[in-house]
Amino acid sequence: MPYLRLEVGLVTLAAVMVICAQGLKIDFSRLALNRPSLFTQKRNFDMECAGNPCPSGTPFPCKTGGKCIALKFICDGTWDCDDGFDEDPNVCNAASRPSVDDFLFFVENEKHWLVPKLFNGADPELIAHALSVASDMQDLADQTGMTQENINLLRTAFEAALEGDERPLQDMGMPTRSWHEVQYVLSKLLDSGFKV
Repeated sequence: MPYLRLEVGLVTLAAVMVICAQGLKIDFSRLALNRPSLFTQKRNFDMECAGNPCPSGTPFPCKTGGKCIALKFICDGTWDCDDGFDEDPNVCNAASRPSVDDFLFFVENEKHWLVPKLFNGADPELIAHALSVASDMQDLADQTGMTQENINLLRTAFEAALEGDERPLQDMGMPTRSWHEVQYVLSKLLDSGFKV
C-alpha cells in the first residue's frame, strides 16, 4: 500500500511539473503517448504556475468569453465554446499528436539532414508547430514553405516508414541510428489522421 501512495504521489508530481513547464496549457499529446516528453526531461522546473484560469474539472479554456470546458467535450463534434474553439481543426489535430515540444526536440536532433531535405531550410520551431497542427501534406507545405521536391521526398519518407525500409531515408542523409525515431514520428503523424 505505501508503494501505491508513493507511485500516485510521483505521478501527481510529474503531472504538476509538466503542467507548470507548459504554463498550464493543456498538452493533449501526453494523453496519447505512453512515454514521457523528451523535451520536458531537459528543462529546469520552477514551481510557480500561471496562465490557465480554469479549474481542474474543466481545464480547457475557450478562446473567447472566459468559458472553461471539460476535456471530454473537446473535438466531440459539438461546439461547447461559443466561438467553436473546442472543435477547431488545429486543436483536434494537435490533440492526437506528439506535442510541439516533442516535435521540436525531434527536428533539432535530426536538423542536419531533415530540415534541408524535407523542409526547404525552414526554422525548426516553425516545422515543429506545423507538424503538430497540419491536416495534410499541402497544409504542411503551405505552413513551412516546402518545395514540390520536398513534398515528394517527404511522401517517400512516409512510404519508407510504413514499409519498414530505412534505405530511402538513408539516401536522404538520415543516419542509421535515427531510423527508429524517424519511423516512430512519421507513424504517429499517420496514426493521427495526417493525410499524405
